[in-house]
Amino acid sequence: MKEVLDAVESLYHDELKPYGRILRKRVSELGQASGSSAPDLGIKELRSACDSCPWLCVQDVEGADWVAMFPNRTANFVDVYSPYDIYPQEMWQRAAEYFGSLGDNSMILPGGRYSCAQVLKSRHLPFLSDRSLGQVCHIVQLAISQKKLLGYLNGAVVPYNRSQTMIKEKCAERQRPCTSSTRGKSSVATWDMMRACLRRVIENMSPSEQT
Repeated sequence: MKEVLDAVESLYHDELKPYGRILRKRVSELGQASGSSAPDLGIKELRSACDSCPWLCVQDVEGADWVAMFPNRTANFVDVYSPYDIYPQEMWQRAAEYFGSLGDNSMILPGGRYSCAQVLKSRHLPFLSDRSLGQVCHIVQLAISQKKLLGYLNGAVVPYNRSQTMIKEKCAERQRPCTSSTRGKSSVATWDMMRACLRRVIENMSPSEQT
């Protein structure tokens, strides 16, 4: 039970709401960090442990998930799904410079927002130095959904200019398909096909569009 309470406490510190799926990850992470040999709790076992703990209040939430919180404790959780950008422009400029400078060996980040944020925090980047893990999760979300600084490539998060996301959007803008069909059946475009599509897009762009 102490491991579960420690995990909830650490998520409060990170400004992350202790949803069951994240809490399970954090319990496992703390166990690995301490060298504990305790068995990995399944989500049902974790829910049962939280339900039986007198220091936690468990509530069901949408999407078949649940949250375990300390009753009567003031919380300052970050809404990682919020579309509102509350961060200074200077931070975004630094972020753009950083992601644009990444080489092949460091550009691939985990596909999950939580894991991606953890990797970025572990790199001790100056523009994220005063941000909680919850805030970095939100920044990753905005970088993907609004800022076009990050995108997806084969399930991983990468700089936007290396992503399938950018290629698909460029193809859509020029109304060019990024899939091919044979005998009426659709197939997902290969990376080479998308490269070729992007080359055609760039070749057909006006000088003002290329800058």
